[in-house]
Amino acid sequence: MRKRVLLGMSSGIDSSVSAMLLQEQGYDVVGITFLFGGSVHVNETISRDAKLLADKLDIKHLTVNLQTEFKNSVIKYFKDEYSEGRTPFPCAFCNPKIKFFYLQEYANIENCEFIATGHYVKTDDYNGRKYIFQGADPDKDQSFFLWGLPRELIEKLIFPLGKFDKTQIRQMAKERGFKTLSKKKDSLGICFIDGNDYRKFLKEEGIKSNPGNFVDANGAILGKHQGITNYTIGQRRGLGLNLNYPVFVAKIALDDNEIVLTKYDDLYKTKIMINNYYFVDNQDINGNKQLIVKVRYRLQQTPCEVHILDDVRAEVVLLEPEAMIADGQTAVFFDGERLVGGGFIESSE
Repeated sequence: MRKRVLLGMSSGIDSSVSAMLLQEQGYDVVGITFLFGGSVHVNETISRDAKLLADKLDIKHLTVNLQTEFKNSVIKYFKDEYSEGRTPFPCAFCNPKIKFFYLQEYANIENCEFIATGHYVKTDDYNGRKYIFQGADPDKDQSFFLWGLPRELIEKLIFPLGKFDKTQIRQMAKERGFKTLSKKKDSLGICFIDGNDYRKFLKEEGIKSNPGNFVDANGAILGKHQGITNYTIGQRRGLGLNLNYPVFVAKIALDDNEIVLTKYDDLYKTKIMINNYYFVDNQDINGNKQLIVKVRYRLQQTPCEVHILDDVRAEVVLLEPEAMIADGQTAVFFDGERLVGGGFIESSE
């Protein structure tokens, strides 16, 4: 009897080629498309395209509307974080709490032994435990977004694209007769915001922030800002100031409704406090073991040590200073290419 796998399908090229590869590897594939947010037109297009592909491949396909659950969880988190002067990271919040949670739920319903997605990551065993590893294509590796997945779920995951790069995936689609699919552009930005304008989205959702002062590190007023939700740590453009030197957002002081601006060199930090952390195995961080931390998806990795303070909070000592660390974003930890965990950034200094 063929092993049964539930595949998350977004109608894009990555999940579509994943379906083809899984079939060729002998799996009985069940496709599932979740509707999270976005316009009616976008959702209709996603579900239609995914169903058409599933029909061509002769696999069962489900469409599940999770817009209410998504709104009450991910979108609420997104709005709350901006309202509190933090910069949210919705993917890191959504993956364990919504996307992979419901993949597990429907895998059980459909009697699927495994769960697959089109993420560019790999899995492998390390010391008798299965881990997520960075994908072979450094430009597409998506391990950064998956640090919160529980170890029990990781044991069931399959990532068919992990050992390929994007060019190879497009070629595979073309060779299998899906020429149009091979030319389909990648989706970018925040999945639930049409046009990717988060400021407009917040206004439409009733999130308001009042104008206040830009100040320097000593509290001297440099100008007026248009509300804290319009800014994030490290921002330089769009400040509306004409100073004789470049300045960057260094801190959002919610209580005083002030935004602190500094020169770039003053953005560097050597310590991060994280909360709501998760590690696949706490042995990975015992004994002052040196890890790599990433606070941005691309072009950054910094050696560090992690010290657990309690069940919720941990201290991250950066062995090399790092700039533009935003409260509310995530710190993601690696041992080489192996993803070991992460946490939400509470503060930095």
